Parts: sequence; structure tokens; C-alpha cells
Amino acid sequence: MTGVTTTVTRRSATILIAAGLIAGLALAIALSAYQGVRADGHVTGTESIALSTNEVNFVAGTSRSSEEVWIRGSGFTPGREVVLLLDDYQGALYIISNCRLNDEGECAPGNRRDGGGSVWPLIVNDDGAFATSWRIGRFTRANVGAGEGNEERLSTLWAVDGETYDSLASAPLGLCNHERNDDLEEGAEPAEVPNFCSK
Repeated sequence: MTGVTTTVTRRSATILIAAGLIAGLALAIALSAYQGVRADGHVTGTESIALSTNEVNFVAGTSRSSEEVWIRGSGFTPGREVVLLLDDYQGALYIISNCRLNDEGECAPGNRRDGGGSVWPLIVNDDGAFATSWRIGRFTRANVGAGEGNEERLSTLWAVDGETYDSLASAPLGLCNHERNDDLEEGAEPAEVPNFCSK
């Protein structure tokens, strides 16, 4: 029986090592380019938003509401502008984080009766966080926030990049009419509570 011996010459070993180094360098360049794209896209990968409530009292068809929801974010790229969006019943996105400015260019609390945010523009701080409140205002009007027949609904609140409008984070928000059965006539059947509303 004859044994088979494989011999690797010094030259072929050098070629294999060089090929491995070139492949490793190419992989490192590709990974660093990917991270650069993430940074240029203002994405950290850890963005999240939290709401003071995931269910707000929403009486559809009224001219405006003074209900407010606090929105806080973390894990965002410091110094970037964030825009908050909420879809209407037809799926169109509304900017809810903007505000009406006063003569000094500041968000004026007295101008918030029609709705909007309390901070504008909404810039992420050095710790990657932000906070603002949204007053529902005119979003309650017919054919805006509520569906046909002024239906309650579960919506999605989006935090997007202020320059590219790329989606960064989202959270659910139930638009629930907590007053739906307050003025029932005697013997009337109470309106059904949607499964996404607590009361």
C-alpha cells in the first residue's frame, strides 16, 4: 500500500495567506461601509418611542380636543431632527409634532388649541433622547382622525428622520371614545367597546 503525501510549497503557502488577507480586508471594508451608511442615514438601530398612554380619549366628530399624549424617544442619533407622524383613517400621514410659533419663534402654548406638538423643531439631545407632547386638537374632526361613522381605531405613531423621512421607530396608539356610552337613552343598547380599547 502506497501512502499519498501532499506537499505545500512555500510559494503556494504565501499565495494562500495573501488571498486570505485580501479577503479579510475586503470584508472589513464592506462592514465599515455598511456602518457608514447607517450613520449617514441617521439610524442607530436602537431607536424606540414610548407614549404616556397607548389609549387616548378620542371623541370623533368634535371640533377639537384638549387631550394630550406625551411622547418620549431614546436611542436616536444626537443632534438629528425627528418628525412624528400619525395616520388618518384613510392612511394619509399627518405631522403631529409641529406647532404654531409665536412672534419670538417659539411654540406658543396659547396656539396649541388646534393641535400639534409642544417642541418644534424636535431635535434629539446629546443623550440620544427627546420629549414632546401632542395635543389632539382638530384631529378629532370628521373624516380626519376617525373612520367612517366616526369609528374608533388603533393607529400607529411613527418617528421618522427629519431630513430623509426614513422610519426610525413606531408605537401603537388607540383612539378610543371613553364617552361613547355616557348619554345613553333609557333602554338603549350600549355601544360595543373595540377589543383594542380598555373601556
